[in-house]
Amino acid sequence: MENTNIEFTDLPEGTNPDIYANLKEKLESVEKFPGIYNFKFIITGGLDKIEELRSILPDDKFIEQPSKTGKYVSITVKKEMQNADDVIAIYKAVGEIKGIMML
Repeated sequence: MENTNIEFTDLPEGTNPDIYANLKEKLESVEKFPGIYNFKFIITGGLDKIEELRSILPDDKFIEQPSKTGKYVSITVKKEMQNADDVIAIYKAVGEIKGIMML
């Protein structure tokens, strides 16, 4: 079965003012848990942000793809997740880091 990635920009506006509540609804309707979830991030604030991201996902493999100009790094992390709440907990922790965009 193909994994479907949910991006924050995919979340409908107006359904719920809380973006994480919207994300949870979307995750539970699209993803199968437990299962592998693809986290995608773009590092815009310098490569030191990768280390901050690793502190949240210390045991996971990072697939890094630098942009053509070298100004950005796209990172994909595939992680076994038990439920939508666990996915959201990671997004909330990463959301505290300035210079990382979550997709």
